[in-house]
Amino acid sequence: MKINPRLQTSLSKAESQRRCLHTTNHCEQQTLSKLAKSGEVTRVRHGLYARTVIWQSLDPNERYLWTIRGLHNWHPEWIFAGISVISACEVEHPYWLHDDDKVFVATDKSSGAFSPKGIQYIHKQDLLQSRKSNLSITSVSEALCDCAARYQFHEVLPMFDSALRKHLVDADDIRRIGERSHQASSKVTRLLRYADSLSENGGESLCRGIMIEEGFGKPQLQHEFRIPGTDGKIRTYRVDMLYHPPGNGLVAIEFDGIDKYTNPTMTGQHTIRQVVHAEKERENLLLAKTPIRQIVRIDFKEALQRVPLVKKLTTAGISRMRLSGHQ
Repeated sequence: MKINPRLQTSLSKAESQRRCLHTTNHCEQQTLSKLAKSGEVTRVRHGLYARTVIWQSLDPNERYLWTIRGLHNWHPEWIFAGISVISACEVEHPYWLHDDDKVFVATDKSSGAFSPKGIQYIHKQDLLQSRKSNLSITSVSEALCDCAARYQFHEVLPMFDSALRKHLVDADDIRRIGERSHQASSKVTRLLRYADSLSENGGESLCRGIMIEEGFGKPQLQHEFRIPGTDGKIRTYRVDMLYHPPGNGLVAIEFDGIDKYTNPTMTGQHTIRQVVHAEKERENLLLAKTPIRQIVRIDFKEALQRVPLVKKLTTAGISRMRLSGHQ
């Protein structure tokens, strides 16, 4: 179907701003509706559209960002909150949290305020806002507390780790905000007790969160071992997580994210075979030259399934204190 020049320009402008298109022009709305039926554009939600070929190329988080940018263009007075802020500020989080497509908006109106479809209001007594990429948002600390109230511990721990690592928040500020919320207070306190800016990525944080939920204690993160090489030079090797179980020796936990083998910034442009070989050499060196007696590797699927993770850790002699419950 032929798109008129004005609508073509509007679509191109929206794409250049990496957002979905909303138009108040009735004729353009009708054209977009027809284009959606033919598959040329995708109706993302009521009133928001994107060219299908572009929309299909976006990952879940980018789709979500295009949506909230489109909503901001439509409703510039909105102040985004919760997971919408986490996404906008590039705080690491599980992308499946966007599966329900909910967008969160802060309001100081009564809690019974009507929410349009796909929009959830979060009531704020003291409605403060900042700016990020031209969006009006609550503070990241507020957003973390909102997420602590809504999602499970292992889903939110990556957000706390990431925000602390990127120096986007102050732990005392988060604590003060959390104390004002009856729903989030205890959850925020627990998350702050276990959050650690040393965690290198969201996958590692999520894995650690599940380990904690399954009753394993808090591991030491990114511990460094200095090992002399055959050339006399001292080299530093870090392990993702480290446990000190009863008896002799340490147990290292290594999280195997796919990026470790495929992301060029992490592989140094080496092939998967070369990366695996280098990793094996590193393991042999750590086992031979440090107090580490065992290295346990856990991948994303094993962490989510939980049973393989628990079996590996208990087999390695790491005790479970108690099940902490899934929030």
